[in-house]
Amino acid sequence: MSERPTDPEFDGCDCPEKVDAALERTEPGAGTALLWLVLDEFHPPAVALPRIKRGLRSRDAQTRANALQSLGHFGRLHRDIDVESLALLRGALRDRTPLGGCQLRGYADDAADDIGMFVPRHRLPRWLRRRHAGPRRPRRLRG
Repeated sequence: MSERPTDPEFDGCDCPEKVDAALERTEPGAGTALLWLVLDEFHPPAVALPRIKRGLRSRDAQTRANALQSLGHFGRLHRDIDVESLALLRGALRDRTPLGGCQLRGYADDAADDIGMFVPRHRLPRWLRRRHAGPRRPRRLRG
């Protein structure tokens, strides 16, 4: 069993109801709580993905950044992504909101790279395959 930080901000952050409450109140630790939820292997995609989408729509830039990190981790862990999440990601790729010396679109770019790398190419839209291409299947040689 892995040790988790003892800071009260992290206590019970893998509980979906507490993540919902943190997102609702726009708490500073809401994005971090969302990351804990996504990285907890006991929660199915149906629990994590709706909360990631809520985080992507947050007014708080740090929560949106953590939601983008969560989206990348979700794609890596589950090798799947839905259309609505892709639309939110595409919008975030144009988000120039400053955050910690960079822009939010940098976090979106990292999430898109993870999704392009781990989600099968045939499940991705063309715009993502072109810009964030993951591994390709080798082409068959005609003989």
